[in-house]
Amino acid sequence: MASFPLATSRRYKDADGNILEHTSWHKIKFTGDNADKILRIVKKSALVQVEGSIRYDTYTNKEGAEVHATSIHGENFRVVAFPKRQEDSEAAEATEESA
Repeated sequence: MASFPLATSRRYKDADGNILEHTSWHKIKFTGDNADKILRIVKKSALVQVEGSIRYDTYTNKEGAEVHATSIHGENFRVVAFPKRQEDSEAAEATEESA
């Protein structure tokens, strides 16, 4: 299983024309082959497109309080952009392999 946080951001203008940004954090879970692939391929700060279903769970925490949790159970993913450092190292590896 692969589980990680994913941020989504939205920029918009308020009534006064000020540009505001709102970031939401989501818990993503992958299982099976895609879990292995995403752990192997995707690094922190990569831009990733995730397709999946939203799950709503309820559990009781250690203090006895009922907690509601939302997660996205990933079915597919696509890397849109790698972090700059990862791109550089992969390009160097590709260059060495093709030489």
